[in-house]
Amino acid sequence: MSKETGKEPSREEVVVWYKEQIELSSLRADLAEQQARALRFESERLQHAVMIANIKTAGNEIINSEEDESPEETKS
Repeated sequence: MSKETGKEPSREEVVVWYKEQIELSSLRADLAEQQARALRFESERLQHAVMIANIKTAGNEIINSEEDESPEETKS
């Protein structure tokens, strides 16, 4: 905060410095919140992708089991 010339900062300089620090802290908090939100959405997206994959797998298993049973019925 103080300059290398050894001069003490004025009250106005200190106030400006603190305001900048408050603004930076606010921006960091906002960034952290946005990153957490993005992670939540990505997590939900992955969960939905897994659900879709499970549904497709289950559907394929049903189709395959029906195909396995069909030839037996036609043989009788």
